[in-house]
Amino acid sequence: MVLDIVRTLRLPDSEFFAGTQRKTGIAIHHTVGGSAEASFRLWRRDQTNGGRPAMVGTAYLIDHDGTVFEVFDPAAWAYQFGLGWTPSARLAFERRFIGIEIASEGALIEQDGELYCFDRISPRTRKPRDEAFDAERLYRGYRWFDRYEPAQLASLGTLVDELCRRFPIPRRYPQRPFDYYGDALASFDGVIGHAMVRPDKSDPAPDPRLWQILEERAALQPVPVTPPAHRRGPPALTSGQIETLFAQNLRRIDAMAVAAGSLVKALLMELERRGTYLRLDHPEPGAHAIGYELVQGDRKAALRLAGALGFRAATASRLEVRHA
Repeated sequence: MVLDIVRTLRLPDSEFFAGTQRKTGIAIHHTVGGSAEASFRLWRRDQTNGGRPAMVGTAYLIDHDGTVFEVFDPAAWAYQFGLGWTPSARLAFERRFIGIEIASEGALIEQDGELYCFDRISPRTRKPRDEAFDAERLYRGYRWFDRYEPAQLASLGTLVDELCRRFPIPRRYPQRPFDYYGDALASFDGVIGHAMVRPDKSDPAPDPRLWQILEERAALQPVPVTPPAHRRGPPALTSGQIETLFAQNLRRIDAMAVAAGSLVKALLMELERRGTYLRLDHPEPGAHAIGYELVQGDRKAALRLAGALGFRAATASRLEVRHA
């Protein structure tokens, strides 16, 4: 299979770290969103409190039809992991990994026999069961996931094969790809999933097809890696705690005006991708504003992303959405 790389979605040089880095790894993610272009547009809007680009993104996006977009030169880099390691270890890891995002709605929730994406129960977020993957057990708090399209997996396999040929990236991956390894992978060379280094993540989905096709198309081989005996620093939220927090926040979002609640939900999902979690207060019925407290992560990221998403106002304890 000859892979056609599309370069119509390109970040400007000011929104990633240009230059050539030695690449020894590939990291696979999924977007928890709609199309590849939708994720690209969010990256374009993502800024720091000072108005500077947040420098968050991956070199590649794979759309639902298998189209591969190269967002920036894979020899360059942008932040993709959101790790809580020491600055030197975190930067070294970020710089040497090429990121690939698969366009996907990510983890799904189930209620009354129906599946829903984005942790929101609504007719607009209902997911047909034949488009879902059943992990048959809880994985990071979820059993059901948006099923990757065969075209996406085929493109992923070919892309990884080409990148391993172009860069000095070993054709290997941890033999238990759904485990959490944390900083045991700090010096690992090869292909990993985001959830391997973040206990609060569930991407890529625990679908064996993904790793099977990487073995078939990119000749990857599983290798043993010993998980860490303990994590350094304060413990992250557990999958169960995250699930409980999402359910609580969902009930409070549902009390807001529909459009306002949808925007708050979008903010929470983007913060989750960065390891940041908020606990929402009880809003007034039909409200366009809601209080919150930071549970874990970076408060500045919440303020920054609220601005990028078009909130009317965002403070250290309150979010306000513009009236329609």
